[in-house]
Amino acid sequence: MAPQPLKSSPAPNDHNQAVPDPLAHFQAIPWCAALLSDRSNLDVIVPDRRPLPSGESNFVRKTMNSPTTVKACVTFIRMVKPAKSKAKITAPSSGGTGEVSPAGGVSPVGNGKVDKEKRVKQTASQALLGGGGKENGEDPQNPFILFNALADLGIDTQSFAGTMHGGLYGVMLDEVMGTAANHQAPHGAYTVRFTTNFRRAVTPPQIVLIRGRVVRKDGRKLYVKGVMEDKDGNIMAEGDGLWLAMGSKL
Repeated sequence: MAPQPLKSSPAPNDHNQAVPDPLAHFQAIPWCAALLSDRSNLDVIVPDRRPLPSGESNFVRKTMNSPTTVKACVTFIRMVKPAKSKAKITAPSSGGTGEVSPAGGVSPVGNGKVDKEKRVKQTASQALLGGGGKENGEDPQNPFILFNALADLGIDTQSFAGTMHGGLYGVMLDEVMGTAANHQAPHGAYTVRFTTNFRRAVTPPQIVLIRGRVVRKDGRKLYVKGVMEDKDGNIMAEGDGLWLAMGSKL
């Protein structure tokens, strides 16, 4: 039985983001609105950025939550049909085929035919869409969901003038990829290995789309892929990592 679509989640009463209504903020931008309104989405969420008494996640909830760093963020999740390949995912792929169109669609490739998998608006990263299925440890009751986040980056994310700090590629990819890993582990998971492949410069102020998905599960080991994209679907960076499921809740 196919999973039932989830109801859209409203924003918290006090999400503590810099803009009053993050969802409306992105819905006013055509390419973001197209992503958020796609019928393939299972859920759309406004992240809660209120500080926690323990100080946990302060870097994201406070330091990277301001009018000049990340002034707005929303997330959404989608299903991905398991890849037909029977080979286990063992190495990162830098792939992405076809010409990417706005909102993540993919135009015809090669002889003009559109691959059936690419008719749905999706990422151009084949590494992210690969994996899944029984051969890669996917449980039909807990599928490898594709997690996505839109982030509106301000000028204080710069390193060189006009260029986002390279470390933030890893931070944002780790946050989204880690969320994907956590949803495959009853007590959450922690990062064991993480690498970033830089492809293009992000030039703030700019909105980016970050995606992450578990592509293979082997016992407690969770192999995760991620990408950062711009409004035209160009891949700005790729993430590849290994997470380990915790044995008990911390």
